[in-house]
Amino acid sequence: MARRRRTEWACRVLGAGMLAAAAWPAAAGDIQGSVAREEKRPRRRAGRYPGRGGEAPAELQTVPALALVAGAIEGSPVAPPEVRPRLAQRDTLFDPPLLVIPVGTTVDFPNEDAFFHNVFSYSKAARFDLGRYPMGESKEVTFSEAGTIKVYCEVHKTMRAAIHVVENPFHAQVDAEGGFTIKGVPAGRRLVRVWDMDAEAPAETEVEVPAEGEVRVELKLAQAGPRGDGGGERLAAGGCCGEGAAR
Repeated sequence: MARRRRTEWACRVLGAGMLAAAAWPAAAGDIQGSVAREEKRPRRRAGRYPGRGGEAPAELQTVPALALVAGAIEGSPVAPPEVRPRLAQRDTLFDPPLLVIPVGTTVDFPNEDAFFHNVFSYSKAARFDLGRYPMGESKEVTFSEAGTIKVYCEVHKTMRAAIHVVENPFHAQVDAEGGFTIKGVPAGRRLVRVWDMDAEAPAETEVEVPAEGEVRVELKLAQAGPRGDGGGERLAAGGCCGEGAAR
């Protein structure tokens, strides 16, 4: 239970720093939204390598949903992070399970467990396989394209994380009740996107953001069921794991 709580509150969405650094528009409103989800199937998974050190927990790692304004917005640049972001492997979990970074950011992937991990992704925005490496070693990846990257461990199939590479600083984490508020969005027609790790696809809708005040949106996510090893992406890409190298 303590592990689950640590996973949930450790989501370091770097957007707070991005918002602080961005030039706040004179005419801007808030987007308040609610997300309805179909009922999820059970999230329990058996261990992948029984008897080996560092066996994964029985449940898939929780990855928070994110609401964001899609695309670049003139006059609203994304400030680079002051400290290089890290997606650590710790206690057979990714820490944090959710990162939001600007295009061009390099992320470190240190292994802080006393056993091997193999971090990989076959997402369209960034395909990489860091190979197996032991405690104390770290690999890095530079993310040069906007999009969402689903991250997995080839050794421990319950480990999951997401990296959102964004072109503007306007986003918010979706709470447990499905609510979110994206503050200070420049007025005009905007595309709002909600992403969830277990959804079939992101939910999207266009809204007219007022020059002041707020606009409300409602979205629905179709759940595809829990995914814990990246198998679908790996097969679609025509590859397997454990053969790549760090960038």
